[in-house]
Amino acid sequence: MSRSRTSQDLRPSAFAYRNASSRTRTNVRDQALYCESVSLEALAARHGTPLYVYSTAMIRARLRAFARAFRSIPHTLCYSVKASSTLAILRLIAGEGAGFDVVSGGELERVLRVNRNAAHKVVFSGVGKTASEMELALRSGILLFNVESSSELNLLASIATRLKTPAAVAVRVNPDVSAKTHPYISTGLQQHKFGVPIPDATKLYAEASKHPYLKVAGVSVHIGSQITDVSNFRDALTRVADLVHALREQGHEIRYIDAGGGLGISYEQPRQNFEKQITAYAKAVLASLHVHRLHGQRLNVHLLLEPGRSIVGAAGTLLTRVLYRKTNNGKRFLIVDTAMNDLLRPSLYGAYHEIVPLKRAPRETEITDVVGPICETGDFFARDRQLPVMQEGDLLAILDTGAYGAVLASNYNTRGRAAEVLVDGIRSRLIRNRETASDQIRLER
Repeated sequence: MSRSRTSQDLRPSAFAYRNASSRTRTNVRDQALYCESVSLEALAARHGTPLYVYSTAMIRARLRAFARAFRSIPHTLCYSVKASSTLAILRLIAGEGAGFDVVSGGELERVLRVNRNAAHKVVFSGVGKTASEMELALRSGILLFNVESSSELNLLASIATRLKTPAAVAVRVNPDVSAKTHPYISTGLQQHKFGVPIPDATKLYAEASKHPYLKVAGVSVHIGSQITDVSNFRDALTRVADLVHALREQGHEIRYIDAGGGLGISYEQPRQNFEKQITAYAKAVLASLHVHRLHGQRLNVHLLLEPGRSIVGAAGTLLTRVLYRKTNNGKRFLIVDTAMNDLLRPSLYGAYHEIVPLKRAPRETEITDVVGPICETGDFFARDRQLPVMQEGDLLAILDTGAYGAVLASNYNTRGRAAEVLVDGIRSRLIRNRETASDQIRLER
């Protein structure tokens, strides 16, 4: 065994070990983990575990970092609702002036519940929009439909005509650019179900222009999620810029480029300075828009951005309690009260999440698996991880769970979904109640 080490001092300040008396960072080794100025141990005692906790300060800081990075061009940030869709999170983001990217009627309903006027900043993406979802979006007055097939275009045209309501459309193009990310969240190659190959897109635009209630308005692209090589964005946007010039020469009025989202966060490496990361990302995205490589002129478009994970990912943590220690022929396990139904990413993607104790004190370490109580071998959060030696009843924090955490939760094994808390400075509030068995059974007959 070796002495415990932690990368906490390299983490953003929203989650940090602090001295309980002064609540400031010190060199004292016996410290507790805080979210902003609120003790996570106190939140676990008050609300139980599993418990999602989010930082208001970090979400606001990252939204404002995007605004600064793209201030040189007209733009609208359309937060990707699928990353984290709890109403209080959406309300916080809307309060910062952002719009939303939705991929279902349910997500649109959430946005409308937060603020019906937010619809005019909503972009509707996704390959399988239904007629009822399109009708809801049209009646709500959303900003833009990202169309992904000829069949979808024709259905949207028929509904817009019936409602006598114009629909602004962009075709989502597939630039055949690799995102160099997990294959399940890569979307920009022609082998994927998303988008339309660029050579075929002009046909869809020509088709759209024939429908009186369809208004060609933009071009959309999204090549994947958790992308850390910003050159991928530059390559994709270069191809989109070429298409925009070609479409304008054909007489189409292209006002928007939807650059999608996909900017990744660091789950495993020491924390990168987000300001530097977002600056590099903006430079890559804007490279082809400020001065086009062939036409030598500014593209003059309104840029739409769809960040999700990069806004909320590092702003959330999942608290869990150790139920049991177990050893099988020398193999060590920490069995915790959180399961794959609460956080699916490790089981689904083999994703890494840093796991740390809520109390930092000098202690030995061990190699162990952190696993949940569900009857699946895939129910794990870490395998062969070096962690401080934890005892039954101790609390752990699974970090960077603000994106694709609570939204991917299920009721597998009839487990209720976790409660959620939003912290703002010295204040905290419960934003989602813990789900009970009665809540789950209520809709059954």
